[in-house]
Amino acid sequence: MHSTPSFGADVSDKELLLSVRDLAVSFTTEAGTVRAVNGVSFDVRRGDVLAIVGESGSGKSVSMLSLVGLLPPKTSSIDGGSAIWKGTDLITMTPAQMRATRAKEIAMIFQDPLSAMNPVHRVGRQIAESMRLHLGLSKKQADLRAVELLDLVGIPQPATRAHSYPHEFSGGMRQRAMIAMAIACSPDLLIADEPTTALDVTVQAQVLDVLMAMKDRIGSAIVLITHDLGVVAGLADSLLVMYAGAPVEVGSTDDVFYRTAHPYTEGLLASLPRLDSSGDAELTPIKGAPPSLIRIPSGCAFHPRCPYATQRCREEVPTLRPVNALSGHLVACHHADELQLVGAEQ
Repeated sequence: MHSTPSFGADVSDKELLLSVRDLAVSFTTEAGTVRAVNGVSFDVRRGDVLAIVGESGSGKSVSMLSLVGLLPPKTSSIDGGSAIWKGTDLITMTPAQMRATRAKEIAMIFQDPLSAMNPVHRVGRQIAESMRLHLGLSKKQADLRAVELLDLVGIPQPATRAHSYPHEFSGGMRQRAMIAMAIACSPDLLIADEPTTALDVTVQAQVLDVLMAMKDRIGSAIVLITHDLGVVAGLADSLLVMYAGAPVEVGSTDDVFYRTAHPYTEGLLASLPRLDSSGDAELTPIKGAPPSLIRIPSGCAFHPRCPYATQRCREEVPTLRPVNALSGHLVACHHADELQLVGAEQ
C-alpha cells in the first residue's frame, strides 16, 4: 500500500472533493491480463488543478475513466481501492447513481471531441441535453443556455453556431464546445483528458485559458490528463507522474519540476525544449520503450530504461515514500535522495 499524497503544508481550508486510495484496474485480453492501473492514490480539492502525467499506456486515462464508469464492463475490472466522492464510493455506485453523478457533479472533456460528440445532432442540442436531464430545464430554457455557454467559451456567433453539426466546427472550436458541454451543469470536478492534443500551439493556449477561466467561474476542480509536462507547468497545482500503471512521483508542481527525485520524471523534463537554451542543444529522449503491462519487469518497472539502475532496482519494487514530509513530495525510487542531491548541485 502506498503512502497518502498530501499536497502542501496547509490544505485544511479547501474542501476535499475526491479521495482515491490504492486504485487497481485490469483488462482481460487474449494475450493475458493487462494490469493497467496498480496502486494509484490522490486527493482533489475544490479550486485545485491536479495534472496526471506520463507516456501513452501509463494508466492516466484508465484511472479516471474507471472512476466514472466509462470502461467496457465485459473486459475491464476494478480490482481494488476506493474513490470517495463527497462521502460516497464511486466504485460501488449503482449504474443509476453513476448516471446521476456524471455530468451533473463530475464532467469529462474528452481527447477527441469529433468522436465524442454525436455527428448527427446539432452542437447546441447536445449541450442542452444534459441540462434538461440533470437540471430539469425546459427545451427552450436549455437551448438558450446552450447559446450562452457557447458565447462564454468564445465561439463566434453562438446563436448561429448552436445549429451547426460537430464536423462544421474547427478542431479548436470543437474543443471549446466540449468545454461548454462539460460545464453546462456547473460540475464540481472537470476531468480533461488530453484536451489540447492535435491542436496547434496558439489554439492550445486559447483552449487552456478557456478551461482555467471556466474552472474559476463555476468554482470547480480540474484533473488534467496529459503526456506533456510543458502544458501543465503554469497551470497545475500538483502533479501525479505515472509509469507502467503506477505512481512514481507525486507532489506540488514546484517540487516535481525543481526538486525532481525520480529518473523517469527527470527524463520527461529533459525531453522538453527549453526557452533559455541557445537553440542548438539537442533534446534528450528516454531510451527504450514502456513495458508491456501484461509482463511488467521485476523490481522497479522503469529499471530497463533507467541510467541509475542497480541490482536492487532489478529485484525490489520501490515503495512510494516521502522525500519531503512537509510538502507531501512522494517518490517511488531507491535512489530518490541521491537524485535530489544531484539536482541541487546543478
